[in-house]
Amino acid sequence: MIFCAFFEVFKVDDPKIDRKNFLKKGPILLFRAFLEGSREESIEESLNFKRDPPADDIPLLRPPGAVPEAQFLDLCEGAGACAEACPADAILLLPRKENSDLDAPIIQPSISACVICDDLSCMKACPSGALKLVPKESIRIGIAKIDPDECLAWTNMDDTCNYCVEKCPIGEMAIRIESKGESKGPVMGKECVGCGLCEYHCPSFPEAVRVFELTTG
Repeated sequence: MIFCAFFEVFKVDDPKIDRKNFLKKGPILLFRAFLEGSREESIEESLNFKRDPPADDIPLLRPPGAVPEAQFLDLCEGAGACAEACPADAILLLPRKENSDLDAPIIQPSISACVICDDLSCMKACPSGALKLVPKESIRIGIAKIDPDECLAWTNMDDTCNYCVEKCPIGEMAIRIESKGESKGPVMGKECVGCGLCEYHCPSFPEAVRVFELTTG
């Protein structure tokens, strides 16, 4: 009964949640529900539970429109305007690894993914130029990669699972279902923007699809 009642609350308030991934996301959502009572507080105050720099195994995924990393760190003032403006609450402010006295924004898709909002709010809100306004088709937050060994579809544990494909805002140019022998599952295309909606909605644990930093060169 507790499960059903709790789910129904988030079914109304958060359309991103479904029964299949509820157990995985439930603890995060419960904490978020606790935070909802203090939405008027500053972003920093409401994220005090995450005041350590990102762990080494956490990809540094900057918000959409971020300039190259070295330039980004020079320009970003850690003001939090992008986080305040994000309609999906997808942007976290964490201390920088190289200077814990300064914050910098990152996206952790397993917690909350970028939804590529129509307004491109974070880019417009940035006061320092660390985020540049770019067209949606030019956004490159990171690159999603699929681990077939963890994928419910590829391992035939649930050959109907296609959450990653359903939730992708780009469509088949970014991710699609393909068949290989007697199995079928998702494969990545060339137009992935790294929003992380696939990772967020993946019901596998650990997630079968994860977004990684873009590599250069």
